Amino acid sequence: IVGGYVADVEDLPYQVSLQRHNSHICGGSVLSDRWVMTAAHCTSGAGAGSQAVRVKSSYHAKGGELVMVKRYVMHPKYDHRTVDYDFSLLELEKPLQFGEACQPVRLPEQDEDVEDGSKLLVSGWGNTLNNQESRDKLRAAVVPKSNQEYCNKAYAAYGGVTPRMVCAGFEEGGKDACQGDSGGPLVHDGVLVGVVSWGYGCAVKGYPGVYSRVAAVRDWVRKETDL
Repeated sequence: IVGGYVADVEDLPYQVSLQRHNSHICGGSVLSDRWVMTAAHCTSGAGAGSQAVRVKSSYHAKGGELVMVKRYVMHPKYDHRTVDYDFSLLELEKPLQFGEACQPVRLPEQDEDVEDGSKLLVSGWGNTLNNQESRDKLRAAVVPKSNQEYCNKAYAAYGGVTPRMVCAGFEEGGKDACQGDSGGPLVHDGVLVGVVSWGYGCAVKGYPGVYSRVAAVRDWVRKETDL
């Protein structure tokens, strides 16, 4: 997270660290005691049994509890070139025990929209682009939801953004998700609006962060998880 603040997992109890071979690779969000949502690009090519999630910890490398991922369900329309439908659902080996440091995030309704300018909370253990800001402990930033047309124009050279994407960030840049935050939560009033997906650089002026729009695939989530 660039331009953010240090956070405690108790304040973001839905945040998890997705790990491969005991190293943090991506963020994720707790949907229920058995399911976590992350980005498809975080799980593509992962062998079963090589991934786990660390829950209930403000640190990606210690504390809390590591729970193995039993299997993952990537969105069938995920396109690694355009990064469209960048969603993956992780089914856990054993159910999570909820408490102060672990709670599910709420899901939006299918196609539910968020007003432009709404304050959204993004969090993770990704790059801070600042040597004084450690990424060992969870960080978070508040970013406004971007207008879709504005974002589409900003990324015209990259093929624009699809209806399965939602953008957030200040026009002047400065606050954003970054490498290592992928798959993590973008939340509005306790509802999971987006999944950290892609963008040009991090916190660059004129290039908001691009997130997978959870409301666009709400019915798919229900079909796969019964949630």
